[in-house]
Amino acid sequence: MSKLATTTELSPNALDERYARLRVAQPRQAKAMVESLRRYGQLSPLVACRRGEDLALVDGYKRLSAARALAFELLTVRVLPLSERAAVAAVYGLNRSGRGLVDLEEAMVVRELVREQGMTQPEVGELLGHDKSWVSRRLMLVERLCDEVQDDVRVGLVPVTVAREVARLPRGNQPEVAAAVHRNGLTTRDAALLVQLFEGTTERIQQEALLASPHELLEAHRGHPRAAPNDPRLGVEANKLRRQALWVAEGLAKLDRMLPARAAPAWTAAERMVLRGQLMQVGQVATRVGHTLLGVGHTLEVADGEC
Repeated sequence: MSKLATTTELSPNALDERYARLRVAQPRQAKAMVESLRRYGQLSPLVACRRGEDLALVDGYKRLSAARALAFELLTVRVLPLSERAAVAAVYGLNRSGRGLVDLEEAMVVRELVREQGMTQPEVGELLGHDKSWVSRRLMLVERLCDEVQDDVRVGLVPVTVAREVARLPRGNQPEVAAAVHRNGLTTRDAALLVQLFEGTTERIQQEALLASPHELLEAHRGHPRAAPNDPRLGVEANKLRRQALWVAEGLAKLDRMLPARAAPAWTAAERMVLRGQLMQVGQVATRVGHTLLGVGHTLEVADGEC
């Protein structure tokens, strides 16, 4: 194969980027690559293969993006004679040294080989140098993640570390949780806790409250709540009411998560006696407050209609 390889120089805009679907945008690394190309120029050739009349880029997507940012006129490209399977495998193989691919990129390569190229999982493992369990885990990672979140990960809107956490949720809930993480600038640690709380919350109104103000509810769950920031649209009293509503919503959500995990037959007689009275009292208060909240909500809705 090496005897048939050729080297050429091409404009950065002359390459087919079909295999970009197997890569994930990483803004920090991309920025570092721009600086490297600015200071040292191109140190190693890009790798491509022929697809009809086009040259399809296999390796060097960060270098290509950096070269465009720096308005390079030409790039050195090494052209290898690769079959489709070999080209997809090369996306992984050419990145095994150094920082390598993130696990989601590995997963996308595995899925491409299994689902599009018709290879079995043992065949993929042999091709990539891993056992079947590694292939199975990577395939499961990418296939649990909905297409919308995968697209956001590819363009850098959702970090891979957050995508791993979001993948634990049902596919239908993943976009809204990922959007809440991005909108509120949550860390990976916060995202993991948000997913955990979302998984344990069954009522839709509680889920919506969690996604609307995750910072306050996450801090409250950790036991060191911080004051919710004022909403500039609200007055002093309205902001107090909003903060109290958030606190109550989190308390009810936490109570709701705890109840199914406590099997009544395992409690002692004394525990049952104490808890029965307290839980019934909370239930009665929650029911009464629930009716009041619905009434107030209806009143506000009518008032909005009259404005």
